[in-house]
Amino acid sequence: MNNMKKITEFQKLVYKETKKIPYGKVSTYAQIAKNIGNPKASRAVGNALNINPFAPVVPCHRVVRTGGKIGGFASGEKEKIIILKKEGVLVRQGKIVDFTKVFFKKKIK
Repeated sequence: MNNMKKITEFQKLVYKETKKIPYGKVSTYAQIAKNIGNPKASRAVGNALNINPFAPVVPCHRVVRTGGKIGGFASGEKEKIIILKKEGVLVRQGKIVDFTKVFFKKKIK
């Protein structure tokens, strides 16, 4: 795959960690950054996910802002909300309903 040469080591870590988020759960940009050992890189995590060439295998739609706000999505926030709702994650007024119940933070090795 030609895109593999363009992917940085940081992006590979982000995609690997994001892939671990289970169906029906969400994590945050900050949590992904923390899990990959770079806790101040939440914005860089968002940038990496914005160009995710492996969607939907790497489920970038399951990554939201701290506190459960939807955040950006390459296909638009409305599409992100539609996908999350299909997975059983409820969204109201741009925020995850019962965020703490669907928040996935565990780092899996």
